Amino acid sequence: MEAYIKHLLTDILEAERPDQPVLQYAYPEFIDDSQEEDDRWPDADPVHSFGYYCGLQQEQFPPAHMLSTPQLERLCAAFSKMMFTWNLDTDIPDDIPTPKKYQLLVSTLDIKTEINDSSLTTFELCSFDPPSCPMGEYCTCKQFLQDDALENIDDYQHGE
Repeated sequence: MEAYIKHLLTDILEAERPDQPVLQYAYPEFIDDSQEEDDRWPDADPVHSFGYYCGLQQEQFPPAHMLSTPQLERLCAAFSKMMFTWNLDTDIPDDIPTPKKYQLLVSTLDIKTEINDSSLTTFELCSFDPPSCPMGEYCTCKQFLQDDALENIDDYQHGE
């Protein structure tokens, strides 16, 4: 399996975004809701998945139970770095076990997204429903529900 992992790490490295633009982060005191800012965001849902852009498919990745912890850690680190070259990130909690992190990272390949040159896009993997959340017991929205920070989770999910 180690030979395949080395091959997969090479594939992940090759999936990094070529000619990645240098982001010019600016932190203004306020955000101007100008038409120019609105024009940056697409009106329609994304057409292509992350896998379409980076050239990787979930099928290339072996199940987590077939890999050792060091292999999973190397794959997660390489995958996260590759995502960052596409200005993408995830909301995976730091304390999630490595096998689950690996599964969640690989699942991003099938998520439709736009590639943004001017800011970082975060895949929100939490479903905002702890019983069905793909993060299981590590679901971060449980904290909001338990703390009564949100009176109605449906309002939060739908921006009402």
